[in-house]
Formats: sequence, structure tokens, C-alpha cells
Amino acid sequence: MEGRLTTEYLKQLHRIFFVSREIDRLEREFIKQGIAHFHVSGAGHESTALLNEFLQDDDWLHLHYRDKALMLARGMPIREFFSSLLATASSHSAGRQMSAHLSSRALNITSIVGPVGNNALHAAGVAASLKHKPGMPIAVCCVGDGTTQQGEFVEAVAEAVRGQYPVVFVIEDNSFSISTRTNKQTFFDLPGGPAASFYGVEIIRTEGDDLRASREAFHKAVRHSRNNRTPSIVLLNVERLSDHTNADDQKTYRTLLEIEAGSSRDPLPNLRAMLQKAGIDADTLLKIEQDLTAEVQAEAALARKEDAPKVEPDAKAPYPASFKGKAEYRGNEKVSTLTMREALNVVLDKQLAANPDVVLFGQDIEDPKGDVFGVTRGLSTKYPDRVRNAALSESTIVGTAVGRALAGQRPVAFLQFADFLPLAYNQIVSEMGSMFWRTRGAWEAPVILMVSCGGYKPGLGPFHAQSFEGMLAHTPGIDVVMPSSAGDAAGLLNAAFESRRPTVFLYPKAVLNNSDGRTSEDLDKHFVHPGLSRHVARGRDITLVSYGNTVSLCANAASAFEAQGFSVEVIDLRSISPWDEKEVLASARRTRRLIVVHEDNRTVGMGAEIVATVTEKTDVPVVVRRLARSDAHIPFNFRNQLETLPSYRKLVDLMAEVLECEVTWHEEDDSGPTAAIKAIGSGPADENVLVTDLLVKPGDKIEVGQLVAVVEATKASVEICANIGGVVQEVFAKVGDQIATDSPLLTVDANRDLSEQNFALASEIQNKFVLRRLKSHVIPALRRHTGSFSEVVINGIGFATGARRITNEEIIHNWPNRRADEILALTGIKSRFWVGPEEGTLSLATKAARDLLRQNQISIHDIDLVIAATGTPDIATPSLASRVAVAVAEDGVRPSLAAYDMGAACSGYLYALQQAYDFIAQQNDAKVLIITSEVLSPLLDMNDFSTAILFGDAATASLVTSRDMARNPLFTASRPIVSGRPEPGDLLYVPLPDDGVIAMNGRAVFTEAVHSMTRSIENACVDAGIELANLDLLVPHQANQRIIDTIAKRSGRPALSVIETYGNTSSSSIPLAMLHVASEHSEPLNLGLVAFGGGMTAGAAIVRTVK
Repeated sequence: MEGRLTTEYLKQLHRIFFVSREIDRLEREFIKQGIAHFHVSGAGHESTALLNEFLQDDDWLHLHYRDKALMLARGMPIREFFSSLLATASSHSAGRQMSAHLSSRALNITSIVGPVGNNALHAAGVAASLKHKPGMPIAVCCVGDGTTQQGEFVEAVAEAVRGQYPVVFVIEDNSFSISTRTNKQTFFDLPGGPAASFYGVEIIRTEGDDLRASREAFHKAVRHSRNNRTPSIVLLNVERLSDHTNADDQKTYRTLLEIEAGSSRDPLPNLRAMLQKAGIDADTLLKIEQDLTAEVQAEAALARKEDAPKVEPDAKAPYPASFKGKAEYRGNEKVSTLTMREALNVVLDKQLAANPDVVLFGQDIEDPKGDVFGVTRGLSTKYPDRVRNAALSESTIVGTAVGRALAGQRPVAFLQFADFLPLAYNQIVSEMGSMFWRTRGAWEAPVILMVSCGGYKPGLGPFHAQSFEGMLAHTPGIDVVMPSSAGDAAGLLNAAFESRRPTVFLYPKAVLNNSDGRTSEDLDKHFVHPGLSRHVARGRDITLVSYGNTVSLCANAASAFEAQGFSVEVIDLRSISPWDEKEVLASARRTRRLIVVHEDNRTVGMGAEIVATVTEKTDVPVVVRRLARSDAHIPFNFRNQLETLPSYRKLVDLMAEVLECEVTWHEEDDSGPTAAIKAIGSGPADENVLVTDLLVKPGDKIEVGQLVAVVEATKASVEICANIGGVVQEVFAKVGDQIATDSPLLTVDANRDLSEQNFALASEIQNKFVLRRLKSHVIPALRRHTGSFSEVVINGIGFATGARRITNEEIIHNWPNRRADEILALTGIKSRFWVGPEEGTLSLATKAARDLLRQNQISIHDIDLVIAATGTPDIATPSLASRVAVAVAEDGVRPSLAAYDMGAACSGYLYALQQAYDFIAQQNDAKVLIITSEVLSPLLDMNDFSTAILFGDAATASLVTSRDMARNPLFTASRPIVSGRPEPGDLLYVPLPDDGVIAMNGRAVFTEAVHSMTRSIENACVDAGIELANLDLLVPHQANQRIIDTIAKRSGRPALSVIETYGNTSSSSIPLAMLHVASEHSEPLNLGLVAFGGGMTAGAAIVRTVK
């Protein structure tokens, strides 16, 4: 470096200094005129511009908000300062950043931070990525003297020293942190005197108004960092020649004498003097400055003409185009072998192999440890330079990750426990979350932050068991995910890499090694779009929404309720921000009952957000509840932990409350003489251990504290000692076996009552329970009308049968060894109707519909909805309902109405009646036409005695309205209830035409039918508010006389049978029977309609005759 400052160099420097000062002056004027609202001056700090002489284009700058001159020297356009001041649409941030916090991707000037000191960690991260780059680029970090008191700055210097990273830290010391004096309050200006170094790095001191000395100091620091690839520190003493901002008045804390004395250290007059000494006369210099003033004013005027920005409501980058239409893949369930821990490990391995910019760092992630939970095991051995341990500092881990991401790397940062997220939250919320938004996409921070979370394991406590997803979801700009299975974990992690959106990946430590929820090894194919949920179970009575650890609680509770006749929908959100609002709303509308379960604490948790959204956006009444951790910390005592967190028992009790049921728990009796000694690990990360030594056998007598086995865990060898004295009964493992922690290793015949001994609980005991309905669990439909509404009216029933009446005597000829009376004895059937050559499902349905319309003296154009229930459609499209509507339009005009088919087999009429009820409940003046049409005879196997004798062909048509719209009322009906236990066709199979024959497992169908119909009629009575004993007559599906008789016997009520005339006509059998009631009974009757059908489906309704 030449020691002499050339005239040309001084002129260039003068331009930068003067323009910076003019920008300050105009900014103050705009403030006074009310055009702008915030101003930060760079006056007195201009000598930082000297640094630019020694910088390369590929160097990176992390600047101080007073570095106007350095930014101008680097190439920042003058107009950009005014665009930013005026917050215009054309500014670098589109008006989002504070005016002094500029950035430029083209100039490698990163977005100036708000929380001062954050940029120091970014600079350390960038420098880490530059360490081995060709051309030896460096990072520069400029901060104020007050910022050096921030932990982020101290951590950054420490990280740069540990890693020996090429970063130049420039401290601009103006002796003030706003109004607080920093003299003798910093690491470089200690009470005992000035420090010569910090963390072993020499402090290069210089005076900002001494341009030669400052230039030499900068040159020395840059040369050192560039050539040695290590950090350096420059302390630049400067004078703050202005108030802190326009909102400050330094005269309130500085004397006028002090302020005047400080002006003598102004670098601009010193630079003018140097120019005059170099031969630039005063008039020439004045003309230069006048021209520069005009240039600045012209740029300011152009900025004033720029458009105002539009509000951007989302802080997140859009997902890449590759996401559009990309199918979800969670693995092949048939070959699922990998646990969540293994799946995450393999995905990280594949990403490291595919992209050299992927780097992993965090505490204890290197081998042999490979993370405290084993997630990174083996990766540092395979990629030693890219999988590294980090310092014990969460803010350093995340802050440097942001820097690495800014420089183009794909950092994956690990925090051991979510409990330590608050230590890094400044970097997460202020930098990760805001970077894309505050630079309108010029800068990104696609950091993936991997964090173990949650409780439900012994050995945790208040600082190892939290999840904090509510706090994270409240942070704009980041995706937050929490999978509960290996397939979801792999899919979401692949998506996070592909999306380039900053992502906090919370993985529940309690499920890392679960054998349930494994996935297949084709992990590069796994993909789960953030923001889309997964249905763990489908149901209609209640919705459970959860994620992470509590998904298994919901799944187990759903199974237990399903066994007692309830249908529970379980939604695993998987993604917390964004979350699947659309699917949750749709489910809540369907079930009308919602419980949100999460282990974060209750107040302002995700449950509150979801419930509020459902309450705001659903147009139906929904009963909502939250089950979450109480607003308390998580205790170390595991029993207390389970009582603090959501539990299976709490969930069951809450579900019962919402479903209006009484719960009776069957408590396990643990006071007997037999106890289990269970396998334990070295810590909460262990799911399995290897048995290396067994010291007892059956028949041995043991005492409390006696060593019984030794196992090998992930962290250490573990001795297992007896917690109960007695005689060993059975040993469940042998040396060399892998055994799950918390599973029985051996049982002991105790030598005293177990209730007197202390046992450590390792997991929640999920006891059995019995539910008793206090009210029906079926939710009434939303009623958009005035007045009360509880019943619909069935206005007449039309019907049609096949043209051929087939008696037992005719059909018996197919089986010479059978008799006609045998058919009657077995089925109760004497005859059935089969279609003729020109008849089919459509023709029978059309005939029945015409009969009905004629009875009510209306046309199809008076109908609002047609529902056709059929198990024997002759074609798929158009629907039978549509074709009937057209066929009965005698004027030839196509009707305008809704029409669709439904397939619920023999329960079809009740399913259709429920949908008609709900439609009318929302539109009181609507008329609904229900069609049932079944043509089964062509599908019969005439060699199969059990099915060929049963089925007949028939169709019916019913007109359903509200009471106000009734024309020909025969019955009033309460809302039907429907249910089912789906099966694939093993019990009853009805093929499409020309695709096979009917097949049935008669014994299994009998059992299923009796069970489902008994339960259904009981539920229907509860829903309608009537005692079963008050039913005058059951009208069951006419399937078989044995089933009809059994239902009557079990219910204690008489059951109508018309099967002898029609046979089993599937969905048409109940309306045919209702016609018989209407014609044969003149007295008012309470009827219980009840059906079961293939699939298996079930339904029931309470109707009353109208006389």
C-alpha cells in the first residue's frame, strides 16, 4: 500500500464523505417537512469508507446503520437512501425495513439488522463458508461500541476464533450507546485501562479523523484476515456529530461544550484541508460540492416520485414450482423397516451426498456420539468437514446458520432440546423469520433447525421436555413442522430442503425409535407438502386434531371409542405453520365436535388458534374443546409429568363429555403378589437395549437392590437391579436379545404386598373403560329457519316390482333334494318378484317415481333434490337419480335440480333419508325425492341355494318435505342415524352387471346384522327422545325371517315382516314395509325403522304414522 494519499484518491473520498453528509442533510429536511419519519445520521463515521479500497467484489459486508459512506463507497446508489427513507415500492425492502437498514444483494451488503449484534454471528457464519473459497474472500462486520456489550457479538468473536474464520470486526466507537456512555464499560476499554486483545485477537486501534492512520489500520486488518484466514479486530474511534436519531436530543445528556469539542474531530473538514493542501482551491472545492448537492437533490426528487408499496400479508416465500401437483409419498407400508430416527438419519445422509453445500452442526452431533438421540450417527465419519460439533451456545448455532444460509450454503442446525429455543429465539424471529420478507426476497435464510421436543418419557423435566410450537407458530416467516411417524418425518424433511423456506423441524424424542409408524427405505421418494394434514382415522361423530406425541393418544382413544359404537376422526396436522385450516374446517363441519390436543401449554397455544379459526369460519355450530398442558412447567417426577401433560385418560374423559357420555373406568389391580422388573436404558433416548448378562433364573430368590441383569444402551452399559424382593417366576429374554425399554425383563412372586413398595412408572397405563350414553352422540343438522324443527314428513310412497312373481315351488326345481317349505322355514319367503326381459334398475325406479308424483299431483320440476339409493346400478354415469329425473319429465324439459346416487346397500333408504332431512333442515321449502331401486336377480348364482332363494327386485319412491310443505303425509320422521363397520366384501359381495355373481357368508352376516341393528335402534331412540319400550312396531330391513325374529326378541318389540311376499329387496325393503303399515294400520304408531347392509352399513330412524 502506498503511504501517500493521492489527489485523485482524496477527491474520490471527498465525494463519498460529502454525498453522505448531504444525504443526512436532506433526510433531516424531509423529517422537518413531514415527508419522512425516521432519520439516522452517519456524520462522524465516514472514515469507514476507507475500508472499501481493500475489499474484493466477493467479500461480504455486515454493516452498522451509520455506515452511509462505506455503502456509497461500495456502490450503493444515492437514490436508494431516499427510496428507503420514504419507504417506497422501489426501495430495497419495498418499505418494510427501517430507513437506515439498507441492503444490496448485488454488492454483498447483507440486510442491516435491527437487534444490534445479530449481524456479528451472521458474519461469522458467512466467514465459515468462505474459509476455503478460492480468491480468499472475507467477511466484514461493523458494529457500534454499545453493540460490543451484546452477547451475540461476544459469541461471534469467540466463534470466529474457534473456527479461525476470515472476518474483520470493525468497532465504531463514538463513546455512546444512545445516551449511555460506554467509556470503561467495554471489553476494549476496561476499568483498568485499554485492552490489547480480545479472545487472543489483536485490537488494532485508530482515530477516525486521521485518514492515513485509519487507512493503514484497515489495510492491516484486511490483509491479516485475507491471508491468514483468521479474524481481526479494528477499533475505530469516531465522533457522533449528531443526535442518535431524529427522535433524540443529545443536548439533554451532553454539554454544549462537549458537543462543540467533538466537532473538531469531524473527518470532512480534515479531508477538505487535505484536498486544499494537495492543490484544490476553495472555489473549485465549493463548485464540486455544489454539483454534488445538486446530484443528491436530483436523486431525492426522483425517489419522491416513486410509488407507495402494497402491503404483503405473508412473510414467507412462495413454495417452489416443483411443489405444484407433487404427490405425497410417505413410504411403502408393506416394506416399512425404518424408525423415525433411522429415517431422519438416512435423509440427511442423502442430502449431504447430493449437495456439497449442505452442512450440519450442533451440540454433540459428531461421532461417536452422533447426537444424543442418534439422529446423526455415522454422518461425521462419512462427511467429516460438513458435520461438525458446535459450541454450547444456541444463539451461535442459529446465528451462524443464518450467515451460512445467506452465503448460499444449506445449513442444518441442531438444538438438543426445544427447551433451549428461547436462547436462540432472537435469531429465529428477527433473522430467520424476517430475512426474506424484509428484503422482498433478495436475501433468504433457508435454515433447517432440527430440534428434539416433548415429554412422555421418564428422566425428563422442566428443561428437557417442552415443545414451544405455539411460540414458533407465532413467528412470521418460518415453517414449523412436528411429525409423529417416520414416513411423515422423511417427507417433511425432504420438503424442507426443497422448499428453501426457513424451517423449524420439531421431532418428538418419545417416538424417535417407535416400532409403530416405520417407513420404507426409498427415502429419496418421500415427500409431504408442509401445510397438509393426514387422516389417521376417518369418522363422523367427533374430530380430534393433534400432532407429534399426542397423535398416538388420539389414535388409541379413537380405537377404544370405535369399539363402543362411536366413529372418531383423527387428524394429524404434521405441519403447524402453515396448518391445514381447510381440512380441519371441513372435518369440524362434518362432525360438529372438535377437540384439539397438544402438549404445549394451553394459553395462546395452537389449540386456541385452531378453535378460534373454527369458531370464526364455520357456518354450523361446533362444540370445541382443548386438551393441553396446564400453564405450568413440566415436572421431573414422571407421574406428575403425565398428570401435567395431556393423557389418554384425560382425553377419554373429555371425549365422553363432548359426546355426552358417562365413563366408567376399569382400574387395574396392581396390589397382587406378582410384579415385573422392566428393562431400562441409560437415558430417555433409549428405546431398546441389548441384554449382555442375566444373573438370575426362574426359581431364584432375590432381594431389593440385587443385580439381576446388565444391558448395553446407546450411551453406556446399564445395570438393572431388583426393585422388588421375591422368587423369580419367568425370564423373558436371554443374553444377546434386543428388548424394548419399559418392557418386562422378568416377573417376581413378591414376598410382600406390592402396594407397600415403590415402583417407577415408565409410561401411562391406558386402562379400559365403558361408555354409557346420556344423550345421543348424533349431532342434529344445522337449522336455518325460524321456529322449531325436529321432523320431516314422508308424503306418500310409490313402488314397482319386477314383472315376474317367482314362488318357492318354481325356484326349487334347481335343487331336486330341497323342498319349497324348506325355503319358507329357512327364510320366511314364499315368493319374490324378478324383472322381465325389458326391465332393469332404471325402468323400475322410473315406474315408482311416476307413481309417487301422481299421488302428490306434482311434477319433477317441483323437486329440489333427487337421491337414488341403489346397490345395482346398470351404468356409472349419468347417475340413476339424473336419469330418473329426465325420464319422469313428461313435458320433455330437462329439470333443474340436484341429483346424485349413493351406495349404502340395504341401508340405503335410511342413509338417503338422513341426507334429505339435512337438506330440508337448511332449506325448509325444499322437496326431496328418494328413490330406491334394486335389481338383484340377474346377479344370482342359481347353483347357490343360500343366495338364489333370498333376493327380489323392486323400486320405491318417497317424497320428503317439511311439515309446512306436506301434501300427502303418511309419516313424520326424526333425523336418522347412520353408522358402519367397513369391510372389503368378505361378508357380502354384489358385483356389477356381467362381472360375477352375489356371494355371502350367511353366518357372519347374521351376527353382524343383529349386532348393528340392535345398537342402531337403541341410538335412534336416544336421539329421538323416546324409550325403546314405547315403540309400537319395529320395521326392520327384510333380509331374512331369522334376523327379523332375533331383532324382535332382543329389543322386546314386535317386528313387521313382509318378506314372505317380496323376498329381500335390499334398500327397497323398508319403504315397501312402510306401505304395508300405512294401508293396514289406522291407529297412530311409533315405528322404529332399522337396517343393515353390505359394506357393512347400518342405520335407524324413528317415524310416526300420520292419520
